[in-house]
This record gives sequence, structure tokens and C-alpha cells, in this order.
Amino acid sequence: MRHIETIIVGGGPAGSTCAGRLKAAGRDALILDRAEFPRLKLCAGWVTEKALSDLELSPKTYPHPILKLDIKSHLPFLPFALNGLPTGGINYSIRRTEFDAFLLERSGAEVVRHDVKTIRREGGRYIIDDKFTCDHLVGAGGTQCPVRRKLFPANRNRKRLIATLEKEFSYPARSDICHLFFAYRGLEGYSWFVPKGDGMVNIGLGGKSKYFKKSGTNIHDHFKKFIGDLVRRNLIDRQTADNLGETGHPYYLISYDGEIKRENAYLIGDAAGLATTDLGEGIGPAIESALMAADEILGRGVYEKEAVSAYSFAGLMKLLAQRILAPQRPRPRDLHGPESFAAPR
Repeated sequence: MRHIETIIVGGGPAGSTCAGRLKAAGRDALILDRAEFPRLKLCAGWVTEKALSDLELSPKTYPHPILKLDIKSHLPFLPFALNGLPTGGINYSIRRTEFDAFLLERSGAEVVRHDVKTIRREGGRYIIDDKFTCDHLVGAGGTQCPVRRKLFPANRNRKRLIATLEKEFSYPARSDICHLFFAYRGLEGYSWFVPKGDGMVNIGLGGKSKYFKKSGTNIHDHFKKFIGDLVRRNLIDRQTADNLGETGHPYYLISYDGEIKRENAYLIGDAAGLATTDLGEGIGPAIESALMAADEILGRGVYEKEAVSAYSFAGLMKLLAQRILAPQRPRPRDLHGPESFAAPR
């Protein structure tokens, strides 16, 4: 068996960011992923100014198309759209197929294509499929990450589960304006029209799974009605609408239940269920949790969920309450500060 100091399962933004931090410090890190990069990854591709800063990137240094977003927010009880988001900040859109491959290559880590099946701990080390061993194991494989399933089977709050449907396609005639629709047609969630560079666009919606169960509504029906609304608003044409085939995936909003680390195993990004509570944004928390986990492995800090959750307004309020009510507790490293740049995934 091959031994590596740190193995990271999952090569998305969380995994590559964690590996990049470790490699920059001169430490050994290997990424395992079942997919070959570049790979298709449906996502609104919303990245914030804060997330780019954490990656030490800017729109000028990112080598692929990146679009600064002009945002219009729509509420069902208002006859007009609001400019921007109440959270403020500058927001950009990227294509995940390009973004993830770029970050992975930039990390400098070795990537092995491997579908993880078994994980066990023996003698202080983790053994993966009787092929690899490591001292530190990082789960960055998204909602269905095998590290989470094998080592953290109970850290899921089903009430925080979000279901999504979306589609990304070329549409050169698209508007350059990003449209967000909140609580339309009774949906406990949001819908989006996110333009991207090179004439691409991502459209989709996300809602609480418990809403669909309790209301008896179907997410596919909501998506069809949303497409009809986009046609009526002249954001896409009827021919395009009739030929869309949406794809869905689940993820979890931040919850204060459940572990994100156990012994020398860590969960980061969607594997830890860290999407923001306000608008379900996942890329920023993935990057920040990856940096914090890497720093703990390097002996530079402590990886705590409270610090990651401060990325959302609700998390920030909880963190402030904890500090006021329990000032004797060691203060977690607050990477987010008072700002919230949360946005749809």
C-alpha cells in the first residue's frame, strides 16, 4: 500500500484549495477523485469577491471567462425588481468545468482517479481500499462524499436538505443581467438566471426538500413553470425552453448539529454541509473550510464549524451570541468577518 501524509477525497474547489495550502507549506498531499478533470459540473457558478481573495485570485488573473454580475432581485409582492442583494459585495460568475480544473492544476497536488469504496482506521492511520494509507484524511467529495458516509454517518440534519434542478447551456442572445426570484409561486427557495462569459447561461431553482414533501408539490413542475416565466420575460426563447433537460442534485445548509472533524479526519465544503443559510451559497464556505482544515493539519489553527458558519448572517449572530454568553471559550478564527457575500450556488 502507498502511504501519503494527507489524502483528500474530492477534487472540487474545497479539495484543491486544501491540497494547495498543504503543498505550498511543503507537505505531502494526494487527491483522489472518481472523475477525470475537466468534468461537467452544473452550478450557478457564483463566486464572490471574498472567495476570489481567499484564493488569491482576481478577475484579471483568472485565465477563463469571468463575468461581473449586475443583479436584479425579484420578490412576488413587489411589481418591480430590486437592484443587487442586501448582502452587498461584488459577485462574479464562472463555469465550474473551467474553474475546478484550473484550481486543481494550480494546487500542484498529484491527482489519482479512484472511486473510494472502503475506509477504515488502524494503528492511527486511515486505510483506503487497501491501496492507500494516510495520517490525515479530508472528505471533500460533496454531499455523497465517501468519507462522510463511512466516518460521519450521523452528521446530517434532514430538515436542512435542499433539492435543486438546473441547466447550463450556450445562449449568445442572453441578457447580461443576473435575475434572482425569491419565493415565486409559493416555492420555499429561489430561482435564478445567471449569465456567464462566452454567451453561456445557467438557470435553475432550489427549495427545501421538506417543503416539497409537506406541500405535495413536485420540483419538476416548479421548474417547468419557472421556464415559462423566463419565456414570458423574454430571457430565453420558446424553442430553447422546449429543448431543456434539467439535472438535479441535493446539498445541505449549514447546521450546528454534527461533527466536521473526528480524530484526524475532516469534512469540508458540501461534504460538511456548509452552504449558507441565507441563499444557499457553497463555493465560498468550501474554500474557507478547506483553508481552515489545512491550517489545522499544519498546526496553525483550529477547524471549527462556528467560524465557517459566520459566512451567513444567521451564523454570525449565533457566533456573536456564543462569544457574549461564553467569553471564556477560546475564540475561533473568524475568517468571514461581519460581511456576507452569500449567493445562489
